[in-house]
Amino acid sequence: MSQGRVKHASRRSTWRPGKSSTGGTLLLIVTLLGVGGMYLAVSAKAADVGRNVLTLENRREDLQEANAELTAKLAELTAPERMMARASELGFRPAGPNDVEFVPVDGFQEDPPFLAPRPPASGEIGSTMLSPAYTETLGEWFSRVLGDGSGE
Repeated sequence: MSQGRVKHASRRSTWRPGKSSTGGTLLLIVTLLGVGGMYLAVSAKAADVGRNVLTLENRREDLQEANAELTAKLAELTAPERMMARASELGFRPAGPNDVEFVPVDGFQEDPPFLAPRPPASGEIGSTMLSPAYTETLGEWFSRVLGDGSGE
């Protein structure tokens, strides 16, 4: 009877290492599949975002082109020559001095005329913008300091 147990125990022990290595391999495969699936999901999302960016950039370029065309058309329509021709078609004419009528408004005070300030150097002849405290040049100061040796 003890021989039957030994055979049975040895048979079990040889089966278990294979089972644990199969489990480890299976765990590794599942982990790799999970990581690969996450990588594919992230890559697909990045590709989708990149495609959306390209679509939006193309749309922006189309809008900029349309904006430039509209700006050019507006400039063409509001050209002075064209505006004058359209105004004359509608019966308008340039106003002369006798066509202008000024209307007085009670309480309106006209701004005083603009008086430009005098430039700083346009004062008296010989005057400078320096404070009277600064009467010597850097060279004079060096010669005074180095000549005396005292500094003051």
